[in-house]
Amino acid sequence: MKAEFIYQPTSGQYEEKTFDLNTVWKSQIWSWIKFTTNDGIEWVGMFRGEPKKTAIAEKINQVAILTSDGLYILDIEKRETFFFDEQTEYRELAEIPTKDKFIIADFDQIGIIDKNFKTEYINLEFGIDNVVFGKYSETKLKINFEKLPDYEIINGFLNTENWKIETE
Repeated sequence: MKAEFIYQPTSGQYEEKTFDLNTVWKSQIWSWIKFTTNDGIEWVGMFRGEPKKTAIAEKINQVAILTSDGLYILDIEKRETFFFDEQTEYRELAEIPTKDKFIIADFDQIGIIDKNFKTEYINLEFGIDNVVFGKYSETKLKINFEKLPDYEIINGFLNTENWKIETE
C-alpha cells in the first residue's frame, strides 16, 4: 500500500476522485496523491491545500493526508473519507506502526489520533516548539524540536511504547 504526493496527472492517466471541503473557506490550491492498494490498483485523490505529509496504517487500510487546508483520514481501498479536520495548525504527521494509529504535531504539542478520530495530546515533561518528525527506529520515532524556555535544539526519539522523549 502506498500514498505519495504527485504533480497534477494527465487527464485520464489514473482513475481520480476529488475530496473537496464542505466549508465556506476553501483555498484555490490543490494537491494530488497517487494511491496504490494492496492489490496493486493505482488511483489518484485530489485534495484542497498545499501538500504536507501522508501516513499509512496498513493493518486497518487507512491513510492520513495532511494539507495546508486540513487533515483527511480515508479508507484507501474503498476510497471513502472517515474523518476530516479543518485544523490547519498541524505540521507533522506519521503512523504508529505498532498501534495502527496516527500521530500528529503542531508547533508545540504532539497528539495521538485514536480509532474514534479523537486527538489525545501527550503530556510532556517540558515545553516544546517547532516539532519535526523523522523516521522510525523500531518503536521510536526520530524527533527534533526546540526545548522551552531556552529554545535549546534537541535531537532525540519519541518512544511510542511509553510516550517519553529520549535524547541522543
